[in-house]
Amino acid sequence: MSKQLSCFIPVEEHSGLWSAQSATLRCTAIRLTSGGICLYSPVSGLSPDTLKNIQNLGEVKILLAPNHYHNKGLKEYLSAFPNAHLCCSSAAKPRLQKITGLEFEDLENLIADLPEGADILEPDGLKTGEIWISARANRQVAWIMADTFSGPKGKPGHVADKVQLLGTFPKFGIADKQFYSTWLKHRVNKESPSLVIPCHGSMIQSPSLAEDLKDALENAL
Repeated sequence: MSKQLSCFIPVEEHSGLWSAQSATLRCTAIRLTSGGICLYSPVSGLSPDTLKNIQNLGEVKILLAPNHYHNKGLKEYLSAFPNAHLCCSSAAKPRLQKITGLEFEDLENLIADLPEGADILEPDGLKTGEIWISARANRQVAWIMADTFSGPKGKPGHVADKVQLLGTFPKFGIADKQFYSTWLKHRVNKESPSLVIPCHGSMIQSPSLAEDLKDALENAL
């Protein structure tokens, strides 16, 4: 695949969500209540076609770094969208500001502008300051996440039915395995997600996804 970011493709059954890829890395666009969009994990490789595509979706209001590792495209996107607010979790902020030299806002503006049915999730037991977005539409729940689960390689828009744990995640992402495992199982049982939109690899959708997520984590830990 090209290292340029693809154009954004609508996520089926989830109005207001779009997905784009550069190789195996994904950026997700989320329609905000105000009419603009939030870009979750901006991925470097903007082309003129992609810029035009993003502008057609709406004004980029928020650039969201989902943890302190996903920072490579932030300066490129701030240059392209200078009026956008750059934000992250409070836990990720110190390292992100040190690595990038950029200033980050907290999540208040994003939380206030999320559409109905969408929420911020902050997993317990991690050391990267990672945040997810849970988006509910038509009784289906999609989890937009960074570095826990991943899908197999696939073309932009591809949806797989098998979930796997990102190989580097247990070592570099988890601070307390028990806390994280307990948190994840609680959230899965509460929300029963049917779609995972990861930053790495294909999206994953399956009738058994909720149980598959718990099994994948349990087997890896």
